[in-house]
Amino acid sequence: MAKLLKEELVPPNSGSSFVVKKGQRIRIEGYTTCDFVVFNLDQLWERFDQARTKANLVKVYVTTGDPLFSKINNIMMTIVEDTYKGKHDLQYGMCSRTKRDVDWARRDTPAIQYWFKEWGITKREDMPMHGCYENIMAGVRDYPVLPIDIPSPLNLFQYMDIQPDGRMIDRRHEFRPEPGKPAHVDFRAEMNCLVGLSACPETNMKGQAVHVYVFDE
Repeated sequence: MAKLLKEELVPPNSGSSFVVKKGQRIRIEGYTTCDFVVFNLDQLWERFDQARTKANLVKVYVTTGDPLFSKINNIMMTIVEDTYKGKHDLQYGMCSRTKRDVDWARRDTPAIQYWFKEWGITKREDMPMHGCYENIMAGVRDYPVLPIDIPSPLNLFQYMDIQPDGRMIDRRHEFRPEPGKPAHVDFRAEMNCLVGLSACPETNMKGQAVHVYVFDE
Protein backbone atom coordinates (compact mmCIF):
# COMPACT_ATOMS: atom_id res chain seq x y z
CA MET A 1 0.00 0.00 0.00
CA ALA A 2 1.37 3.40 -0.99
CA LYS A 3 2.50 5.68 1.84
CA LEU A 4 1.57 9.36 1.56
CA LEU A 5 4.72 11.42 2.05
CA LYS A 6 3.45 14.89 1.26
CA GLU A 7 0.21 16.66 0.41
CA GLU A 8 -0.07 20.29 -0.67
CA LEU A 9 -2.75 22.54 -2.13
CA VAL A 10 -1.11 24.96 -4.55
CA PRO A 11 -3.26 28.15 -4.69
CA PRO A 12 -4.37 29.66 -8.02
CA ASN A 13 -1.65 31.60 -9.86
CA SER A 14 1.15 30.36 -7.63
CA GLY A 15 3.92 27.79 -7.86
CA SER A 16 5.62 25.16 -5.77
CA SER A 17 8.23 22.42 -6.03
CA PHE A 18 8.44 18.82 -4.88
CA VAL A 19 11.25 16.32 -4.45
CA VAL A 20 10.24 12.94 -5.88
CA LYS A 21 12.86 10.23 -5.38
CA LYS A 22 13.36 7.37 -7.84
CA GLY A 23 10.44 4.91 -7.56
CA GLN A 24 8.16 7.41 -5.80
CA ARG A 25 4.99 8.76 -7.37
CA ILE A 26 3.55 12.25 -7.61
CA ARG A 27 -0.13 12.89 -8.30
CA ILE A 28 -1.39 16.18 -9.77
CA GLU A 29 -5.12 16.64 -9.26
CA GLY A 30 -7.22 19.53 -10.48
CA TYR A 31 -9.72 21.12 -12.84
CA THR A 32 -7.65 23.75 -14.68
CA THR A 33 -4.27 24.04 -16.35
CA CYS A 34 -1.16 23.08 -14.41
CA ASP A 35 2.27 23.76 -15.92
CA PHE A 36 4.58 20.85 -15.01
CA VAL A 37 8.39 20.72 -15.36
CA VAL A 38 11.03 18.26 -14.12
CA PHE A 39 14.72 18.56 -13.21
CA ASN A 40 17.23 15.84 -12.35
CA LEU A 41 17.64 16.44 -8.60
CA ASP A 42 21.24 15.21 -8.67
CA GLN A 43 22.32 17.43 -11.58
CA LEU A 44 19.84 20.24 -12.01
CA TRP A 45 21.13 21.26 -15.44
CA GLU A 46 19.36 18.15 -16.84
CA ARG A 47 15.71 18.96 -17.36
CA PHE A 48 12.53 17.87 -19.09
CA ASP A 49 12.37 18.58 -22.79
CA GLN A 50 9.17 18.92 -24.84
CA ALA A 51 10.90 18.31 -28.17
CA ARG A 52 12.85 15.20 -27.10
CA THR A 53 9.70 13.71 -25.56
CA LYS A 54 7.67 14.21 -28.75
CA ALA A 55 10.45 13.01 -31.02
CA ASN A 56 11.16 9.87 -29.01
CA LEU A 57 7.48 8.97 -28.66
CA VAL A 58 6.67 10.01 -32.26
CA LYS A 59 3.49 11.74 -31.08
CA VAL A 60 2.41 15.08 -29.66
CA TYR A 61 0.05 13.99 -26.86
CA VAL A 62 1.05 11.92 -23.82
CA THR A 63 -0.96 9.73 -21.44
CA THR A 64 -0.71 6.55 -19.34
CA GLY A 65 2.42 4.53 -20.09
CA ASP A 66 4.34 7.38 -21.74
CA PRO A 67 7.75 8.47 -20.43
CA LEU A 68 8.96 12.06 -20.16
CA PHE A 69 12.46 12.55 -21.58
CA SER A 70 15.19 15.00 -20.65
CA LYS A 71 17.12 17.12 -23.10
CA ILE A 72 19.83 14.42 -23.19
CA ASN A 73 17.26 11.68 -23.81
CA ASN A 74 17.11 10.14 -20.35
CA ILE A 75 13.72 9.02 -19.06
CA MET A 76 12.87 11.20 -16.09
CA MET A 77 9.32 10.14 -15.24
CA THR A 78 6.60 7.83 -16.56
CA ILE A 79 2.87 8.55 -16.56
CA VAL A 80 1.31 5.62 -14.70
CA GLU A 81 -2.28 6.86 -14.38
CA ASP A 82 -4.28 9.51 -16.23
CA THR A 83 -7.99 10.21 -15.69
CA TYR A 84 -8.22 13.38 -17.79
CA LYS A 85 -10.69 12.96 -20.69
CA GLY A 86 -8.91 15.47 -22.90
CA LYS A 87 -5.32 15.54 -24.13
CA HIS A 88 -2.49 17.22 -22.24
CA ASP A 89 -0.65 19.90 -24.18
CA LEU A 90 2.98 19.52 -25.29
CA GLN A 91 2.93 22.38 -27.84
CA TYR A 92 2.03 25.61 -26.10
CA GLY A 93 4.68 27.33 -24.03
CA MET A 94 4.47 28.86 -20.59
CA CYS A 95 2.48 32.00 -19.81
CA SER A 96 4.31 34.92 -18.22
CA ARG A 97 4.00 38.65 -17.71
CA THR A 98 5.92 39.37 -20.90
CA LYS A 99 3.88 36.81 -22.88
CA ARG A 100 0.68 38.62 -21.83
CA ASP A 101 2.24 41.95 -22.82
CA VAL A 102 3.16 40.54 -26.25
CA ASP A 103 -0.37 39.17 -26.72
CA TRP A 104 -1.85 42.56 -25.89
CA ALA A 105 0.52 44.33 -28.27
CA ARG A 106 -0.57 41.89 -31.02
CA ARG A 107 -4.29 42.15 -30.23
CA ASP A 108 -5.17 43.19 -33.78
CA THR A 109 -3.77 40.02 -35.38
CA PRO A 110 -6.29 37.32 -36.37
CA ALA A 111 -4.88 34.65 -34.06
CA ILE A 112 -4.94 36.88 -30.99
CA GLN A 113 -8.36 38.29 -31.88
CA TYR A 114 -9.72 34.74 -31.90
CA TRP A 115 -8.05 34.00 -28.58
CA PHE A 116 -9.30 37.18 -26.90
CA LYS A 117 -12.84 36.61 -28.15
CA GLU A 118 -12.75 33.04 -26.82
CA TRP A 119 -11.65 34.25 -23.38
CA GLY A 120 -13.59 37.53 -23.22
CA ILE A 121 -10.50 39.76 -23.12
CA THR A 122 -11.19 43.43 -23.86
CA LYS A 123 -8.37 45.17 -21.93
CA ARG A 124 -4.90 44.32 -20.60
CA GLU A 125 -6.28 44.23 -17.06
CA ASP A 126 -8.43 41.23 -18.02
CA MET A 127 -5.22 39.18 -18.13
CA PRO A 128 -2.97 38.23 -15.20
CA MET A 129 -0.02 40.48 -14.50
CA HIS A 130 2.22 37.43 -14.10
CA GLY A 131 1.99 33.78 -15.07
CA CYS A 132 3.38 30.27 -14.80
CA TYR A 133 6.97 31.27 -15.58
CA GLU A 134 7.11 33.55 -12.56
CA ASN A 135 5.22 30.98 -10.46
CA ILE A 136 7.72 28.22 -11.21
CA MET A 137 10.65 30.58 -10.65
CA ALA A 138 9.21 31.20 -7.18
CA GLY A 139 8.56 27.49 -6.68
CA VAL A 140 12.20 26.47 -7.29
CA ARG A 141 13.78 29.51 -5.62
CA ASP A 142 15.49 27.35 -2.99
CA TYR A 143 17.45 25.51 -5.70
CA PRO A 144 20.24 26.81 -7.97
CA VAL A 145 18.04 26.87 -11.07
CA LEU A 146 18.43 29.91 -13.31
CA PRO A 147 15.17 31.35 -14.70
CA ILE A 148 16.51 30.89 -18.24
CA ASP A 149 16.90 27.14 -17.53
CA ILE A 150 13.22 26.58 -16.73
CA PRO A 151 12.05 24.39 -19.63
CA SER A 152 8.89 24.56 -21.68
CA PRO A 153 6.28 22.60 -19.73
CA LEU A 154 3.89 19.74 -20.02
CA ASN A 155 0.60 21.63 -19.69
CA LEU A 156 -1.67 19.29 -17.76
CA PHE A 157 -5.44 19.57 -18.28
CA GLN A 158 -4.95 21.97 -21.22
CA TYR A 159 -6.27 20.47 -24.46
CA MET A 160 -4.86 22.30 -27.48
CA ASP A 161 -6.37 20.54 -30.51
CA ILE A 162 -4.01 20.64 -33.49
CA GLN A 163 -5.83 21.27 -36.76
CA PRO A 164 -4.79 19.91 -40.20
CA ASP A 165 -3.52 23.39 -41.15
CA GLY A 166 -1.34 23.52 -38.04
CA ARG A 167 -3.49 25.90 -35.98
CA MET A 168 -4.08 25.13 -32.30
CA ILE A 169 -7.67 25.31 -31.06
CA ASP A 170 -8.17 25.63 -27.32
CA ARG A 171 -10.65 22.94 -26.22
CA ARG A 172 -9.98 22.93 -22.49
CA HIS A 173 -13.46 24.36 -21.76
CA GLU A 174 -15.07 21.29 -23.34
CA PHE A 175 -13.01 18.91 -21.24
CA ARG A 176 -13.17 20.51 -17.80
CA PRO A 177 -13.64 17.84 -15.12
CA GLU A 178 -17.06 18.00 -13.50
CA PRO A 179 -17.33 19.86 -10.18
CA GLY A 180 -16.47 17.49 -7.37
CA LYS A 181 -14.74 15.10 -9.79
CA PRO A 182 -11.22 16.44 -10.44
CA ALA A 183 -8.96 14.73 -12.93
CA HIS A 184 -5.54 13.49 -11.87
CA VAL A 185 -2.29 12.37 -13.44
CA ASP A 186 0.22 10.15 -11.62
CA PHE A 187 3.93 10.17 -12.53
CA ARG A 188 6.49 7.63 -11.32
CA ALA A 189 10.01 9.02 -10.94
CA GLU A 190 12.63 7.09 -12.92
CA MET A 191 15.44 9.13 -11.34
CA ASN A 192 15.63 11.48 -8.37
CA CYS A 193 13.54 14.43 -9.53
CA LEU A 194 12.73 17.99 -8.63
CA VAL A 195 9.26 18.82 -9.92
CA GLY A 196 8.27 22.43 -10.44
CA LEU A 197 4.66 23.31 -11.13
CA SER A 198 2.29 26.23 -11.44
CA ALA A 199 -1.45 26.42 -10.86
CA CYS A 200 -2.01 28.47 -14.02
CA PRO A 201 -4.07 31.66 -13.68
CA GLU A 202 -5.42 30.97 -17.19
CA THR A 203 -6.03 33.87 -19.53
CA ASN A 204 -9.19 35.13 -17.84
CA MET A 205 -7.86 34.55 -14.30
CA LYS A 206 -10.29 31.70 -13.64
CA GLY A 207 -7.64 29.10 -12.90
CA GLN A 208 -8.11 27.03 -9.76
CA ALA A 209 -5.90 25.50 -7.09
CA VAL A 210 -4.04 22.25 -7.77
CA HIS A 211 -3.82 19.41 -5.26
CA VAL A 212 -0.47 17.58 -5.14
CA TYR A 213 0.37 14.29 -3.43
CA VAL A 214 3.72 12.48 -3.20
CA PHE A 215 3.63 8.75 -2.46
CA ASP A 216 6.29 6.19 -1.58
CA GLU A 217 5.40 3.02 -3.46
